[in-house]
Amino acid sequence: MERTWRLRPDVGRFVLMHTNGIYIAKDERPRKGPDRHKDWWVFGMYLDDAMARTEVDAWQSVLLMNLEQEGFAVNELRFFPAKWDMRQRRLFPELWEEGEIARVPGNRDGLKHQDEARALDIVKRAVFLVFEDTELAWALLEKVRGASVREMFAAGPTGETAVRDGKRQGEKRYRLLLYVDDVTQTKPIVEAYSEAIRSRARLLGLRLGSIWVRKAPPLLAGKHAFKRTGTSEPLRDEALRGGSAE
Repeated sequence: MERTWRLRPDVGRFVLMHTNGIYIAKDERPRKGPDRHKDWWVFGMYLDDAMARTEVDAWQSVLLMNLEQEGFAVNELRFFPAKWDMRQRRLFPELWEEGEIARVPGNRDGLKHQDEARALDIVKRAVFLVFEDTELAWALLEKVRGASVREMFAAGPTGETAVRDGKRQGEKRYRLLLYVDDVTQTKPIVEAYSEAIRSRARLLGLRLGSIWVRKAPPLLAGKHAFKRTGTSEPLRDEALRGGSAE
């Protein structure tokens, strides 16, 4: 698992945290084709989080290859939603203990050590935690052409925006900007779920003070900030960030 998500170790830990059980078994069901007489071994996983299952689905071929390198000669990877009592099981409880420390409000090792792309990955996971249904989550995420996360500033004694919002509390807060084609259609959805998304993002280590929806400029046509596979792509062109809020 660590080798599969070596470029995004926080995602690997997230998947492990939400892995409730695994098994390795021979599939005894009859099969067709030239390999029907060969043994067929399955590596199965139970996961209690929709985003974790999405990551496993997207990276299952790589995970199978890495399992083989670790000595697990399996032919197929299967994953299932954990239900009922299975959801209470923690296969790697030590990661949950570490995660609780990492999510303490005001933790100095939070977003300061993450780039904007990783912050957007947290937003992506937060959306999946809110919607649970994978396709409903993607229905919203795929509307976003561009996205950026900016530190929020509060007005100082002279009225200038020179003081970091939340500085007195020893924590930073961020504004999430989403650029979409149809603001009138997307903005009400974002507003309806804004509090829930911010709450889930905070549990994952990102403090969002607000979420803004803006009109995507023509240069973002055909682009997607949140990828079905791979790291989220932050909006890099500073000129595109200066549009007015809708």
